[in-house]
Amino acid sequence: MSTEFERVPTQDVVLVLTHIQNDFWHPDGRGYEFTRDTLPFPDTKERIVRVAAVSRKLGIPIIFHNETFRPGHPELRIRRGGYVRGSGRVLRLPEENMAVRGEWGSRTLDELKPQDDDREFEIDNSKVDPFTCSEFSTLLANLNRHVVVLAGLATNFGIEMTARSANERDYGVIVLSDCVDRMLGEYSEMTITELLPYYGRVMTSDEFISEAGA
Repeated sequence: MSTEFERVPTQDVVLVLTHIQNDFWHPDGRGYEFTRDTLPFPDTKERIVRVAAVSRKLGIPIIFHNETFRPGHPELRIRRGGYVRGSGRVLRLPEENMAVRGEWGSRTLDELKPQDDDREFEIDNSKVDPFTCSEFSTLLANLNRHVVVLAGLATNFGIEMTARSANERDYGVIVLSDCVDRMLGEYSEMTITELLPYYGRVMTSDEFISEAGA
């Protein structure tokens, strides 16, 4: 696919970090080993931290989209004989008591947690697609930015679904290929190289930082 992209529009982008939570990224997190074993590089987290630092330097807003649940995970209770699926159910978040609101595991990693200013926001949502949370769309509209830069978990769930939803709403999409997992192995890799280019631009974090003007 041959597509010409203009230079990254720094004044029109917002960084969306999805599922950057203790349970998934901290060595003491209940789901850390699964995340660790599906990352493309040993320093994937450090690459995301660098992107966030550069975004802060450039005044790019950051939205932290955290998948969290009330105690007991009532948001995942409906099963309909096994036909209602989704990553939260398949990965047994209720059984492992993961990502419970108010608990350490659900919180954003200390290395990335929002700074106290008016350009960084945390959203709690029980779905992997932030567009299912009305607050996310409201924030984007009020930030008046129209290109979302995606990093975090998971390529075939949160990342892909956000890219699809953004595209359907005429937002531009950038996916940072070295800042997302390969949870489904070769299928995730093909999603990054073959599918996601239909919805936006796929680039590395170094390319993004260079074009953004850091």
